[in-house]
Order: sequence, then structure tokens, then C-alpha cells
Amino acid sequence: MNVGPVLLVVLCVLIAGGIIWFSLYQAKKRRELFAGFAAQYGWSYAPYNNALAHNWQGTPFRTGDNWSVKNVLTGLFNGHQMVAFDYSYQTHSSNGKGQRRTTTHKFGVVVLQLPGALPHLEVTHEGIFGGAVANALGFRDLQFESDQFNRAFRVKAADERFGHAVVTPRMMELLLARGEIGWRIEGNSLVGWDGGPHDPTEVLRRLQLLEQVAGQVPPYVWRDYAGVEPR
Repeated sequence: MNVGPVLLVVLCVLIAGGIIWFSLYQAKKRRELFAGFAAQYGWSYAPYNNALAHNWQGTPFRTGDNWSVKNVLTGLFNGHQMVAFDYSYQTHSSNGKGQRRTTTHKFGVVVLQLPGALPHLEVTHEGIFGGAVANALGFRDLQFESDQFNRAFRVKAADERFGHAVVTPRMMELLLARGEIGWRIEGNSLVGWDGGPHDPTEVLRRLQLLEQVAGQVPPYVWRDYAGVEPR
């Protein structure tokens, strides 16, 4: 009996089993990390809530399939309702020989609730993912007086006047200093995202950035577009 092929099969099974075990172990440690993080800040934690994937329209949502929302944090951040989670979706391709390849795209998402609903506005890094949905909807890539800002960011707005009202010189200064994630105003949600999984430190930094972005929106914008008085 030729034991070579048998040993090879056994070895492959052991390797595959090891990979699966390690993946499950990492997922368990990540759940424990975020559950402890939530408890530290008085937030709620849920290991899964795929229904959240249907709450927003733009990047990185509503593309691919097998939408997955994990490690969900909900609660108050400096008085603002927030939610943060791991998000992923899958896309599929074929090499023309009947072989199908599946790619999983992962993101860290943070969302801050705004005091009122505002028109669509999306700010992403120039040349990096983001803006696809805005492009499809015909939103213009706005230009500003700062060439440095124009080279670094793409700004898409449903209302050009609104876009210029929100992206003020002070907002541009903030984003040039620490605009490390893409973000979007979608109704009464301020959605921030970046590729890859985030850790607790990044969740806090991104929530702080979104809070600063919301704080830079001029008072008259809240009154004129959302019908609310700024806090």
C-alpha cells in the first residue's frame, strides 16, 4: 500500500482544521475584547446584528452579498447616540475556466446620530475606495479654494450649495489634520468607515472625529436644512 497519498490527505486535513480552529479562536478573542470594551464605557454589546446592514445606502453597504455585521457596540458617546461594528461583504469572480473565487471585503464602521436629517454629503480620500454610489447617483465632485484639500479629498454632495456650506475652511483644516476615514451624512446619520477591522482605540478616535465633524457644521445649516437648533 502506498501511504504517501494517505499521509498527504491527513496532513491537508490537519492543516485545514488548524486554520479553522485558529480563525474561530481569533473570532472568540475579538468578541471578548469588544464585550469588555463595551462594558468599560457602559455600552451594549452584541456579537451579531446583520439587520444593521440594511440601515444605510452608501459605501460600504449595498454591494456584494453575504452581508455580515459583527461585534456591535451601541450607546452614548458624549451625549450622542452611536453604533460601531465590524462589517463585511463578499464578491465573486471567475477565471473563465469554471473556477469561482470569493473575496471577503472587511470594514470598521462607526455611526453617530445627528440631531436632524441633512442632505447627502460624502467625503473620501482622493483615489481611494468610496464615492462609487455617489458617482452612480450623479453627485458632483466639488472643488474648493484649497488645492491641498482638493488633491487629498473627494467631496460629493446632492446639493452643491449645501456641500460648500458644510465643508468650510475650518472643516478642511480639521480633515487635513486627521481625516483618516471616509465619512458620509446620510439622513440623520453620520457614517464613518475604513477598510479592515478596527480596534477599540480606533473606534474611539473615529467617534471623536465624527463628533468634531458634526461640531463644525455651521448653526445656520442645521436651521436651514434640518429645521433644528444646534446644540
